[in-house]
Amino acid sequence: MFETTSFDSVEVRAYRSLVGMPEATPSQLARRLGLSGREAARLLDTLEAKGLVCRAEGAAHRFRASPPDLALGPLLLSRQQELQAARSVMAKLTEEYRHQTRRRGSAEAVETVTGARAMARTFDQLQRGAQAEILALCKPPNVAVPSRGNDTQLDVLAAGVTYRAVYERSALEVPPEVYRIREFVECGEQARVAAEVPVKMVVADRQLAMLVTPFVRASDAGGPAGDPPSAVLVRPGALLDALIAFFESLWAGASPLVLTEDGLVGERESDRTPSPEDLLLLSLLLTGLTDTAIAGQIGTSLRTVQRRIRDLIEFAGVRTRMQLAWEASRRGWL
Repeated sequence: MFETTSFDSVEVRAYRSLVGMPEATPSQLARRLGLSGREAARLLDTLEAKGLVCRAEGAAHRFRASPPDLALGPLLLSRQQELQAARSVMAKLTEEYRHQTRRRGSAEAVETVTGARAMARTFDQLQRGAQAEILALCKPPNVAVPSRGNDTQLDVLAAGVTYRAVYERSALEVPPEVYRIREFVECGEQARVAAEVPVKMVVADRQLAMLVTPFVRASDAGGPAGDPPSAVLVRPGALLDALIAFFESLWAGASPLVLTEDGLVGERESDRTPSPEDLLLLSLLLTGLTDTAIAGQIGTSLRTVQRRIRDLIEFAGVRTRMQLAWEASRRGWL
């Protein structure tokens, strides 16, 4: 709590000491804090001026702590009002910034961040600024912030922010990465794995995306220095909407991650093949036949066909029939 006030560490120690004492003289406080008598006297005068202590009745040189709610309450209320005012100014400036961005055109809705240090700082700010949801696409290598160094995510999860992440399968082949993913999942992250994740991306509250662009390493460039890593920030607009839709598509087709008994992260055993009857139904569906025609082909009712298709969609972990067809092809069912 004292971090939000203007008191230095010595003043805090003195006030805490006085809270635990009925009253004290400058010499008594000096002995407790390891100060000289003159330093303790000046310190008590300062605390008195700030309203943290008062002189004992009838004793000009004896001091007692003021009640914390009376001493600190008004100061904390003032800090809260200052914070609320700052938030209001930030909201107005953000709205003005977005308005000017829309007027200048969509090209300026994208901002470039260059260098690992700048990317790490921006990534940290983006996560800490999220209030409801973070979406992430993760693939090796980690350029600016290694997974083992992303302690901010743990704070975000602890604050109740929903975190959904799709990992490229190759990330599960690196032991340090796996252990960190396990920690994220244990703390509430919803994680899935895909055979390939095309890009590295994080989206905060569907209002701001950070998209990491490919970079050339020194060894790849064949010279002493490669291109520095960079990322682009994408603000609300058609491009951001497309990136969010892209994430949702990958999420729908990815396999959920669970914690295995050996302490690692493994894919859920949901990749088993459907029954021969369901595979027949699926093959007929992919030929373009209507549900009614399929029902006639396999000798069952229309309602049964529709129910079994819904079951297949749930079985595959997708949402639509188109996604079901793609997932059937990816898993080699047909």
